[in-house]
Amino acid sequence: CNEALTVASIVGREFTMAQLRPLVEDPSASSEQAMSEDRLFEILEEALAARVIEELPQSAGRYQFTHALIQETLSGELSTTRKVRLHARIAQALEELYGDDADAHAAELAHHFAEAQTVLGTEKLARYSLLAGERALGSHAYEDALAHFERGLVARGITLSKTEAASDEQAAALLFGLARAQSATVEGHQLGEAFAPLSRAFDYYAEAGNIALAVAAAEFPIAPPAYRIPGVAQLMARALSLVPADSHEAGRLLSRYGGILGVAECDYEGAQKALGEAIAIARRNGDVPLEVQTLTYAAAVSGQHLHWQESVDHGLRAIELATGDENPFSQVQSRWWTAVSLLSMGDLDAARPHALVLRDLVERRSIPRLIASNGFAPISSLSCLEGDWKAARETSDRGLEVSPLNNLLLVPRVLLEHETGESAQGEVYLERLLKAIGRAGPDQFFGSGVMSMAIAVISRITGVPDRLEIAEAAAEEVLSEQSVTPLLAMSAKAGMALLVVQKGDQTAAEEHYAYLLGYSGTMIWTVSSADRLLGLLSQTMGNLGQAAVHFEDALAFCRKAGYRPELAWTCCDYADMLREQSGEGDRGKAISLLDESLAISSELGMRPLMERVLSRREILGA
Repeated sequence: CNEALTVASIVGREFTMAQLRPLVEDPSASSEQAMSEDRLFEILEEALAARVIEELPQSAGRYQFTHALIQETLSGELSTTRKVRLHARIAQALEELYGDDADAHAAELAHHFAEAQTVLGTEKLARYSLLAGERALGSHAYEDALAHFERGLVARGITLSKTEAASDEQAAALLFGLARAQSATVEGHQLGEAFAPLSRAFDYYAEAGNIALAVAAAEFPIAPPAYRIPGVAQLMARALSLVPADSHEAGRLLSRYGGILGVAECDYEGAQKALGEAIAIARRNGDVPLEVQTLTYAAAVSGQHLHWQESVDHGLRAIELATGDENPFSQVQSRWWTAVSLLSMGDLDAARPHALVLRDLVERRSIPRLIASNGFAPISSLSCLEGDWKAARETSDRGLEVSPLNNLLLVPRVLLEHETGESAQGEVYLERLLKAIGRAGPDQFFGSGVMSMAIAVISRITGVPDRLEIAEAAAEEVLSEQSVTPLLAMSAKAGMALLVVQKGDQTAAEEHYAYLLGYSGTMIWTVSSADRLLGLLSQTMGNLGQAAVHFEDALAFCRKAGYRPELAWTCCDYADMLREQSGEGDRGKAISLLDESLAISSELGMRPLMERVLSRREILGA
């Protein structure tokens, strides 16, 4: 009995009679002979009666140890040499048992061949690890896939630190598999690590003339185009040179290439050309998922270039065409950019349905980690914009659980905590944001721009000019780049503008005013309406009449949009300007605005703003 159960403990927590029978020898036989089925059944019945094992429901002949400790105890009694030899016997027996169906049991076989590699070598370990990794990817078990591909690469002696092309087809397949698994499991700053093995696989396929796999590697959406990974655009261009210009393969490549050109390379015109060609090819071939993907990339390019309505149009068209067969990038990012663009234009009600769909999408197992984490950002931002702090915190918590150092989630969370007077908690999230920005990687550039805004806003909320030099340096770093999308530039410019207002720098205010004037009637993330910022800049410039016009526009924008926290701040800032102007009727209007700001901030629990408003009312003698 002990011998049979000991062998079973090496097979795994679960096992079947069919697996055990060729492995357990009959002690009564004069030579090595497998135990009879009847005798093995008796032994298993005894173990069942003793509650050592249990039969799995609705699985005749399939058992499991009642507790993992029992399995561990039995296997722990064996010497290392005995374990290795047992794993070798199990690997060979199971491979023979499964026959033509062995590929379906690749993970199980890979495990036993791995444990027995000192006896059996690594050839079959590498083979089954590759198969297991591909099957894990197909079932969205990304962490398992990563482990399988890593084990296969180790078995082949392939070092990840190298950059040369893969040596053969299996090596290329393992590297490409690893890249796909990494892209689904790592955080944003690690995406460059995922591109390296993909590039090595692509190089092999291109040199070997395997165009189909070269295209598959090149078109794989290893990261959203906003993540600036060196070498991606060049690899895409090389892949395009391998296929006919109007071919279906060219359309698949042009789709992603257009996104990379428009965002990472900041080439709007080049992107439009590539994306237009990709859509034409998709329609000619009746490839709806390709058209949806291309429209999603087009929405991203338009959004990054601040063409909000164009982004919405592309996103809505992608959503309308979608059949459910699209890749995770298309499913999430089409909704993401539609929601973000609508929120930027002040259409909260239109954005809400897309945020609700995103909430469902990002919880699906098929959605890779980074895309899922980013997907929580528009949901959290929507809640912040309407002042639903509880919902915003819940969404933020969930997203940060997936990716603790996600810039897109940390910025609104930092501001939320300070808006509600939780400055200690806000400081915790700000430190996390600074840590995230300090990491080198493809997501660092975006984070620098939004961080400058966050620090400047915190300074205004708290009245404490802390870390302003960090904010200024971060914004200048973004603006000094040769290739920077208008969205990132505007984020940095908005941060600089807020710093200029606090410094009272009239000359610099004029420069930032001229830049931001074209974005009137929009919301800059959850930070400020462009019109309120234009009002503050005009006030800094000494043009109070112009400031009043912008503050009135900001009031109208916020009231129509339902952005109550931003409305409360606009009322307070407008009142400050009127108090400075001190014209006829200005005092009464300022008091009225402060009353409205106090009502909103009190209802929403915006304690720092409440204190600010009360001090202003006291000055005015209200």
